[in-house]
This record gives sequence, structure tokens and C-alpha cells, in this order.
Amino acid sequence: MKRLSVAVHLLVTCLVFSGLLQLGAQSGKTFRGKVADASGALIPGATVTITDLATNKSIHTVSGKDGQFELSNVPADAVLVVIEKNGFASFTKRYPEGGAGTITINASLNVASLSATVVVSGTVDPEAKPVPTREDVMLTPETLRVLDRQEIEMGGPMAGGAQMVQNTPGANVVGYGQTGATKYTIILNGIQQGWAGENQGFTEPGSLGITFDGIPVADAATGLWQSATLPQDLLIQDVAVTYGPGQPAGRWYNDAGGSIEFTPVQPTLEHHLAVQVAEGPYGQQNFDFVGNTGNFKGWKTVLGGGLGRGDDFRVGPDGFANPAKDGSVFGKTLRSFSAGSIALGVYYAKAGGYRAQIIPTSDQGLVVPTGVGVNTMNYSQPTSGFLSSLPFNAYNKYDTNEMFLSYLRENLNLSSKMTVMNTTWYNHIRRLHRRGTDALNANDQVDEYNNPHSDMLGDQADMTVQLPMNKIDLGGFILHEAYNTRNLFYNPAEGGNGPKEIVNSGAKFRDGYFQHDNVAFYAQDDFYPTSRIHILPSLRLVGFSDSYSNQAYKDFNIPIKAGVIPTTHCSLYAPASDPFANIFGAPSQGIYGNTTKDQGSYCAEHASDSAVEPAIDASYMPKDWLTIYGGYETTYRSPALGGGGGMFQSTDPTYYILAESQYAQIGGKVHFTHAPILGNMIVGGDFYHMNYKNQELDYETAAGVTGTDGGNSIYKGVDLFFDADPASNIHFTLNYSGEKANYSTYVLGNVLAACGTPANPAPGCTFYNGLPVSYVPSFTLNTSIMYGVIYHDHEILEPRFWIQSTGSQYLWSNLSGGPTNTKEASFTVANLSIAAPLKLFKQEINLELDVLNLANAQYNQNEYISSGGYFSALCTSSSPSTCANGGYINAYPGAPRAVYGSLTYHF
Repeated sequence: MKRLSVAVHLLVTCLVFSGLLQLGAQSGKTFRGKVADASGALIPGATVTITDLATNKSIHTVSGKDGQFELSNVPADAVLVVIEKNGFASFTKRYPEGGAGTITINASLNVASLSATVVVSGTVDPEAKPVPTREDVMLTPETLRVLDRQEIEMGGPMAGGAQMVQNTPGANVVGYGQTGATKYTIILNGIQQGWAGENQGFTEPGSLGITFDGIPVADAATGLWQSATLPQDLLIQDVAVTYGPGQPAGRWYNDAGGSIEFTPVQPTLEHHLAVQVAEGPYGQQNFDFVGNTGNFKGWKTVLGGGLGRGDDFRVGPDGFANPAKDGSVFGKTLRSFSAGSIALGVYYAKAGGYRAQIIPTSDQGLVVPTGVGVNTMNYSQPTSGFLSSLPFNAYNKYDTNEMFLSYLRENLNLSSKMTVMNTTWYNHIRRLHRRGTDALNANDQVDEYNNPHSDMLGDQADMTVQLPMNKIDLGGFILHEAYNTRNLFYNPAEGGNGPKEIVNSGAKFRDGYFQHDNVAFYAQDDFYPTSRIHILPSLRLVGFSDSYSNQAYKDFNIPIKAGVIPTTHCSLYAPASDPFANIFGAPSQGIYGNTTKDQGSYCAEHASDSAVEPAIDASYMPKDWLTIYGGYETTYRSPALGGGGGMFQSTDPTYYILAESQYAQIGGKVHFTHAPILGNMIVGGDFYHMNYKNQELDYETAAGVTGTDGGNSIYKGVDLFFDADPASNIHFTLNYSGEKANYSTYVLGNVLAACGTPANPAPGCTFYNGLPVSYVPSFTLNTSIMYGVIYHDHEILEPRFWIQSTGSQYLWSNLSGGPTNTKEASFTVANLSIAAPLKLFKQEINLELDVLNLANAQYNQNEYISSGGYFSALCTSSSPSTCANGGYINAYPGAPRAVYGSLTYHF
């Protein structure tokens, strides 16, 4: 700690000293001009933003009734001028370094494309985030992909948070269902985030940061994000995907492989309303809206929300279609004053749906018995149907996900050279799994009531000091979370009147309380000897602390059935004060013959750790149209908590080791506003190398066998993106990622030293060194083209065609508890949409038809090798041996062709 303090002190001192080498004031410039449309008509109320490209500081004004504007005392650095007005495409131009003088701008704004009109542009408040422009992407010293409304809408009108991300390089979205109501897993360049399905084998789950309006919304204790808590896409203005841990000033607790920022619609100076209704197959319906009050007595406020419902594309033989529903509401208000601004935001979402189960890809003789709503049948894709699911009375599980978020953010300008920002937030996350009669499970665990929840309180502070050649950021965050793991697998027939009221013989239950604390402090410098060269060294100190208390006997005190004594209560190092310690220490498990399991293996425990994260990034812009960048960043992540196999439960906290991400990238970006043929275009690409060390890889087979693996993996590949607007009515995109990922070390048994070597493994240890990391597609590719049919200077039709292709990926085996060389096939999906906007004075009604999976391709989006335990209850004496012994493949099939119609009203 002392060495760290000295290092931070020396870094800050050197950076401040280097900034003070250049003293003296720079002469300012004046920008004035007018804003008009393509016909020459003047446009009042357009927002003019001028950004100093050296300091990234912006100043604003608004055009008057005559379309005129003026901004004085603009720094002599190179600047970027952006002019925005609702309903128009923005005007962007870069101006080079120069001395004092007046620069005149005559800006001509073209009418915006249909997709761009949903987002309301134009604000003079620094708190209200505009959509990052292509110039913003050029100025970022790392790989950044911005998905605007045009890319977001390619997920379809029922899309949720996960589907919005699928058009960025390296993204692979896996889940069940077809709307935002159910949960999904996002795999970005092989790094996983989310929660969906039965699949195991994801490398260190929850290693992507997820933020909403800059606030972290992934559970800090588990690192996982419930994608169903962002079920509505109309609320989202844009999605910004950062590859790699990113700059320390914007890094959170699980950004090991990257981060995804969902920026909601923002308050604006003008009032606006958008209402959308949509209808699709399987009874799917959705309604959402966004409204802006404009400037009302100094306050700007936005309010939006939506409701959705519908069935799944997978249907059981009894007609059960796994219905789902969702709802969300968002509000944000802000006010600016002479020294800064203040903003308050509130967001609430609740979504849930029945989960259609995995299905074998080949007939294994898994017989669904009579008496559950159908005649006897074999359950598999070739026998019961590729898109079939189990009947309701054989299996039904309803999964609800809920989140409430509130936050307060203050921006304060202490001087022209110093600003302070503080954000305080509260986040409540809850999920509820209700599983009814389950023909797949033993009689003692046919039902489930799973109700874990978290309450997180945090505060982030940042101070920026502007020096002549340096911008220094100092700050950090602190958060505290209380996380409860409550869950019960039980049989109501063995007593009790309610779903939460019985712990019977053979049940599994847990009710542990975690206290999770995380703190981070950082010092970051942006040193720019010229506006074209930026060097960003930084140091970040992180600390994690976790304590655990098993409260199962407190919360389940009355419901435990008489005579039932759990065989594993506090089984690991039970203290003498524990009333069951003399009976249920580790050597005496199971002596009473019961199988009832308290999944909290510890009564109480505490663990903590800290680390230093150095980073260096740099960018060079030799030309206005070219940026070259690169960097090396280190970040740490604490082990995931919670669940039946998490830390302090089936995982010994001796293995509380911070996972370490070492991420390096080098890349380039090219941007032309008037390129031959391509017009306004941007193209970028990078090569990255990530060494992800000390991972904790827990798994649990369907038979209930748990294991803890550990190891290191190496990811390397390329990301490419390309956008072009050859004309104002043509838009083209392409995203590509190619990747290879392998385990440099992987041992089942967790402690390398205790497991020996791959050539001579200790008993109970298995090495998988060199095998490929599961579920990392060899490539992802998506491309789209949109064309606006113009008639009398008005767009009357907008067809759009796009494809999404996912390369082959290696499977995980529940049978062996490790990765394999078995591949899942690649697949490609084509899509089409046609929009028809109708102009009525200043209002717009848009009719749209979306056809997803146009060719009705049949594919499995996710597969794994079964251990045989999940469907063991459906095995018969005539079944093949693999029915019980495993080795076959289970899958989640992809969605078939779906046609959606939607109507959107703007004014």
C-alpha cells in the first residue's frame, strides 16, 4: 500500500509539472453564422456545439429566430462544430488550430432519415448525452462502436437490451424467447454477460460491464446482468460498446472484457412525443412511448415507458406456448445553472416469461409420460418437432426479473479549468423463479421458489483539472450491496400450504446473506503536446470485501418439516457454536440417510483483496481523417457470489482470488465526410490480445454434481466496422469479428499446485490445457443496407435488408465438466423491413413491416453435451444407453421467420 501511494503521488506530480511547462493564454476565436434547410429557409432553435479537440470541453448556443448564432472566446485549438435540430440530419465540421479571428459558418441541414427522427437532438445541458458522432468515435483512443436508432431497430419492434447489441462486431446473443421479456446471454469477443438457459462453460461469467445512463446495472456481487430489465427499445437513444476495460474514469467492477452503455432518451429544449404500437406472431403485442416537455421554467424532462406481451415460438404438444410479458418506465429531469447542472433519473422495469426447455437434437428415447396433457411421445427435435417444448404439466417455470434504479448527478464548474461531477445511485434487483410440477426432477424437488435479490447503494465522484497540455482526472467510486440468495426446491405434497413453506426430506434450500463492498480510486492524465497527440497514463486502485452469513435456519425456521435435518448445514469448517457442528461437520455428512441439502456450506465467513491496475493508452491523428491508437490495460474482478455453487457455498473461500484481465489493442480509424462514391463514411479496425488469468469456473450438472474449475485463457482476434452514407437516402453498415480463444491452463480441481501436472495429474484432477474456449464463434458478420425512396423531396418508402452470420463454436460438456473439440455449426439469418412514413404538417405517422429470419432458416443458436442427468426421469428401459449416461447434445433452437407490423406517431 505504501508503494502504491508513492507511485500515485509521483504520477500526479509529474503530470501536473509537465502540464505547467506550457504557460500563457491562448488567443480566442469567434464563430458566427446561420442555419438553414436545403431550400434555404432559416432554422431557429438549432443547437450549436463547439468542442475543443484538445481538451474535449464543449460550449453551446442556440440559433435565433433569424437562424443566426455566435460564440466568442473559442480556444485556438482544433475544434469540432456540431449543429443539430429535431427532424434534420446534423451538421458536423472540423476546424484546424489557428489564432484569433472570426469564422463564418453557413450550415445547411438536410431532412433526417426516418430512423433518426425517433431520437430528439439538441440540448445545451452537459448532463444530457447526445448520440456520439463519428467524430467522437475518431477522438476515442480505443475501439468504440456506437449503435444508433438505425442499428437498434434491426432487432425488431419487440427487441430488448440483448437484441440491441447483436449488430456490433463480435456479438453473439443467446437466449430463449423472442422479445425483451426473457433473459439472454451476450457474448462479446468471447466474453460473456447475462443469464440464460441451462448452459455451462462460459469463461468467468459476467465479465462485461453494463451501464444505463452511466449507472452500473449489473449485479455487483455476481457480476451478472438480467437482460430482461431492459425490455423496451424505444426508450434507448443509442448503445455504445467499448472493447476492452476502457479508461479508468469510466470503468466499473466487471469491465474485464469490455462494457456496454445503454443511453436512454434525454431531456431536450423542445417538446416531442413518439408513440409506437406493434403486433407480431404468437400474439405478441407491444406499446411504448417517449415524451419530452422541452424547456419548462428552466427544467427539461423526459418520460417514457412501454408494455409488451406474447407467446414464444416454441409450443408444447398440449398447446402451451410459454407466454411472457414486460413493462418499463423511465423519467429524467435536469436543470442547468450558471455553475453547472443537476439531474435526477428514475427507472423501473419488470419482465417475466415461461422458459421453454432445452431439447435433444437426436432421439434418445426420452418419453414424456401420459397424464401430463398429451399421449406418450419421445421428446427430441426429430420426433416431437424442431421447435417443440415440453407440455405445461411436464415442466413449467416462470422467471420474473425486476429492477428499480434511481440516481442523482451533479455537475459543478469550479472554474473555467476545473469541474467536479458526483453521482449517487440506488439499485434494487430481484428475480423470482416459480417452477410448478416437474416431471424431470425427483419427487422431493418437483417445485421451486427462487427469490434472490440485491440492494446496492453507490457514489462516484470525479474531478477534472485542465492544464495547458494536460487534462487530469482524479476520482473513484464506492458501493455497498446486500445480497440475499433465498431459494427452495421442495415438494408441496409432503406438507404445508404455500409454495415457500416446506423444507421436506430431499429438498434443497439456501438463504445466505452477502455484504459486498467495492471501492476504486484512480488518477488519469491526458497529455497532449498538440491536439493531434494524446498520451493517457493511469493508475487505479481497487478493493473488494465480502462477508457471508448463512441464515437458512432463521428464515426457514418454521417451514422445516418435523424430523428433517439437513445433512450439509455449515459443512465446511463449522464453528463449535453451531448447534449442528458436532453432527454435521464435513466427515459426518449423510449419516442420517437424508438428502435434504442446505446449500450454504459455511455458517459465516469473510474474504477481501485489493490490486493496482496500471494502464497506458495513446492516439495519434496525423490527418483530420485518420486516427491511430493503441493501449494496454489491466483490470481485476472479484469472484462471483451467489447461487448454489457460488463462493462460501459449494466453493471454498480459500479460492477467493481476483481474476486478472490483461488487454492490449492496436487499431486505426478513417473518416471522410465527402469520400468518392461512399460519401460520409467511417471505417475502423483493431487487433486485440487478452490474457484472462485466475478465473473461477464453477459448474453444476443436471444430476446435481458441482465442480470448481480454474485456469487462464487467451483471446486474440480482429474487430472491423464500416458505415457509409453515399447519399442522404442510403445507409450501409458492416461489422466483422474473427477470433481464436484457447485455455493456456485449465484444471478441474481448482488448485494447480495440488493437482500436479498435465502429464502426472493428482487423483480427482483433470487438465484441459490448450483446448478451445467454449462458445467463442470463429467469426461474426452482419451487414445492412437501407435505401430511402424520395418523391417530391420527401421520403415515401424505406426498405432495409440485413444479414447476421455466426461462425462455428466449440461446445462445453456437462459429461466431462470441461471444454471440448466438438463444434456447433455456423448459421446465417437474413432479414427485411419496409417503412412508409406519412407526413402530416409537422407530424409524422410511420408504418413499418419487419420480417425477421426471412428465409425461415432452421438452426440451433446454442448447444451443449449432456451429462444425462437433466432428462433422466424421462428415460425408459428401452432407451439407448446415452439416455441416462449422457453424451448427446441438448440445444436451444433459434427463432423461425416472424413478421411484425408497427405504427409510430411523432410530433
